[in-house]
Amino acid sequence: MKRVRHTLSIAIATTLIFVLMPAISPAQDGTDTKIGLKEAAICRDVMNREPIGKGSVFPASIEQLYCFTKVVGATTETEISHHWYLNGKLKATVTLPVKSASWRTWSSKKIMPDESGDWMVEVLTADGEAIESILFFVQ
Repeated sequence: MKRVRHTLSIAIATTLIFVLMPAISPAQDGTDTKIGLKEAAICRDVMNREPIGKGSVFPASIEQLYCFTKVVGATTETEISHHWYLNGKLKATVTLPVKSASWRTWSSKKIMPDESGDWMVEVLTADGEAIESILFFVQ
């Protein structure tokens, strides 16, 4: 009888572990580093932490553009980086802090008159995972 109760106890404990495991979220075990973007845009300016003049085509006379990102999901302080490319060639990398679960941040790039063409800003996490690519054109 003791052997049956012992076996039954082990079976119940094992079942509870498998049933309750999915209820433990990654945030509770401290391994949740998955962040994402709620918003990402190329714009003419940033005012009051909001993008102004969002677009995908800009004149060569623009002089400066901004890459605005609203990061969500960070459970600890981390960082992202904006990699600015022109016609497939890396032109600039900007590393930006992320200090809360919902964080707005941006970088800017001076656009020279001879830098027309296909642009892209790739947004990467601290561990180098690409989370967004924003394509735009300067003409």
